Amino acid sequence: MLVEPISRSHARKRFDSEDKEVTRFLQEQALQDQERDLSRTMVLVDEQVEPTRIVGYNTLLMAQVKQEEIPGDRLRIKRAIPVIRLGQLGIDPEFQGRGYGELMLMDAQARIDEISRKTGVRAMMLDARNEKLARWYERYNFIRFPDQFRMFKSIDPIRALKLI
Repeated sequence: MLVEPISRSHARKRFDSEDKEVTRFLQEQALQDQERDLSRTMVLVDEQVEPTRIVGYNTLLMAQVKQEEIPGDRLRIKRAIPVIRLGQLGIDPEFQGRGYGELMLMDAQARIDEISRKTGVRAMMLDARNEKLARWYERYNFIRFPDQFRMFKSIDPIRALKLI
């Protein structure tokens, strides 16, 4: 398996997810956003069997939040806090249950760790789409914002994974 940047050679229209928005984003928006430098999408392919078929993907983008939006953050900073958002993460249902979701989450965290060593990044943030996904992300030490599906993970626990 290989994780690589999305390109025109990937069979985007063939990817299907159980979540219509995750499917729509990959098929219609991911490549355009990447070409416009709005986000970066990495795709997982089996380069030995079918190198254009997308098994799964993740998308990262920069964002800023107010410090009070990060639960438990102790520093008192009166300006916007830089974070990297996991905008999307999806695995084709045909390939689910094989650990590819975890692989793509670890890939995203490794890239965030690398970026954080070159520029300021306080945390990784994401919006889980439902309770089941929120519980899945909690297994990887993401913390929920009170009464919502927005979640975060500070940069220190990401670095502690030693993915790079």
